[in-house]
Amino acid sequence: MKNEHVWHSKESLLERLKLGDLEAFNMIYEQYWSVLINESYKRLHNMALCEEVVQDVFIDLWQQRAVREIQNLEAYLRTCMKFKVFEIYRKNRRTKSMLEENLSLMQEHEISEYDQYAEKDLKSLIEEWIAHLPQKRKEIFKMRYLDELSTKEISEMTESSQNTVQNHLGISIAKLRKLIIQHFLLFILTLFH
Repeated sequence: MKNEHVWHSKESLLERLKLGDLEAFNMIYEQYWSVLINESYKRLHNMALCEEVVQDVFIDLWQQRAVREIQNLEAYLRTCMKFKVFEIYRKNRRTKSMLEENLSLMQEHEISEYDQYAEKDLKSLIEEWIAHLPQKRKEIFKMRYLDELSTKEISEMTESSQNTVQNHLGISIAKLRKLIIQHFLLFILTLFH
């Protein structure tokens, strides 16, 4: 009986929204904001981007309220959020390919004068990144890439399975790669300004 009441109230919220009722919109916003933030964060791992995505979803909901036939509000909002996330993935791929094109167009001597600075800057960036890793991940990363131990040796020394060691290294490398790409994107942008 209680569920039936909730369903009716959701139906009436949608009806009120369709008529331009701002209070109904605010109630929907309050109810689904954190759900959509959490779901988008699983995909983007960037809170500012997630907030932008979710904000866009609600702007679209308000702007399209009179023409959209929404049966299941939560499913509709989640689908909208997934499309927005997909758009971000597409834009990032385009940015990455533009960066690669620009790099290939640059003359070697243009980069060389920045080489020393860039290398020093990158080294300190990586050192700072390593310092902020969780303790176990930091140990494993240092053993592998600074002490040049094999994953088998690390697993014996840390009393962890080889799978665990590889998982830690995989996560670290993926995050480090992302950090370096962002760093070089900024570096290239400063060269072109």
